[in-house]
Amino acid sequence: MTLDQLRAFVAVVEHGSIRAAARSLDLAQSGLTQQIKRLESSLGASLFARGNRGIVLTGPGETLLARSRIILGECERTEQEFQSFQGNPVGAMNVGVSSEAFARVVPPVLRAFRQRFPSFSVHLASGPSSSLLSGIREGRLDFALTLVSRKTDMTDLTSTRLTKSDPVIVCRVGHPNEKARSIKALADCEWVNTRPPGQAGLPSNRIVDLFHNAGLETPNIAVTVESLYDTLNLVSRTDLLFLSPRIALEQEGFMGALREIRIGEAIPPADLCLVQRTAVPLPPITGEFAKMLISYSRMLRKGGTA
Repeated sequence: MTLDQLRAFVAVVEHGSIRAAARSLDLAQSGLTQQIKRLESSLGASLFARGNRGIVLTGPGETLLARSRIILGECERTEQEFQSFQGNPVGAMNVGVSSEAFARVVPPVLRAFRQRFPSFSVHLASGPSSSLLSGIREGRLDFALTLVSRKTDMTDLTSTRLTKSDPVIVCRVGHPNEKARSIKALADCEWVNTRPPGQAGLPSNRIVDLFHNAGLETPNIAVTVESLYDTLNLVSRTDLLFLSPRIALEQEGFMGALREIRIGEAIPPADLCLVQRTAVPLPPITGEFAKMLISYSRMLRKGGTA
């Protein structure tokens, strides 16, 4: 098993076919096919099977994909680390960012970071906390700014608290329940969430926990949407309700279209945290970006704005 074989394998998975992967790697199809065959031979397992929509991963293939991404990611980070030792901070990082963290923390820090390291690029991946934590564990993300609650699985992960999450229930202007003052008055409403109801006590499950704490049945989550912008757009045009970061009410284009429903019950707490793998230190430049985010968050807390 070689790094070139792992790169070939991951390319086939990400591009969906041998032909597209060969094109992306600037290799002949036959050469890429041979690399995959040699990799399968060395592992003693088939990695791909034919499906109705083309090639699909087998069970061993799924296992190897997770390992390959970690291995290749660490190789890339090592190369970047040694480039920085030589005074040549060129490279890239992948950072997971929840919608609330992006709105409250990222833009000013990213601007300052780019001024210091103009040759270092940053890719920001959004999504619910569960997918961002999976991305860290699988090596797809260097670290993430996301929600962490008391039941979040932090095995093999380390978190640094940035600030307390500040959620509110939002609706469109003129919603029939706009003036409701209890969650019980919203029991029959339809909701949009980042994912279907899941394990109690998790950040993406706070609306469900809020209902259960009030002795209500699980809310009717009619639609799931991962993008905050798309969710707010949907809520502003329908009667769907959403447990949203408060700062979303200040976003241009939605300030006049959305209203907070001020219920009396406390919304289950969660913290915005910077999360990374415990056993793997961040490369120097990536680590510097993480330190800048932590420092900026502490400044906001001291100023009473976070």
